[in-house]
Amino acid sequence: MQKPQQIADKCLRCGQPLYTFGLEKVRVGGTSGGWKLLAGEWAELGEDMVTVEFLACSSCRKVELRLPAES
Repeated sequence: MQKPQQIADKCLRCGQPLYTFGLEKVRVGGTSGGWKLLAGEWAELGEDMVTVEFLACSSCRKVELRLPAES
């Protein structure tokens, strides 16, 4: 992750400035529980990677995930 930078958006909970930690890819989907043991790597076929932006409030310490703006 990169060094946090303050952005213009405010925290929805306390109204303080938010800091962005940049874009990261997060794994979503797939299977859970015992299916991973039974199916092995085949259980990951339904997984996908989604790019999200990590935002954090330095006051109330809540973290938000946002889909990045279209560029």
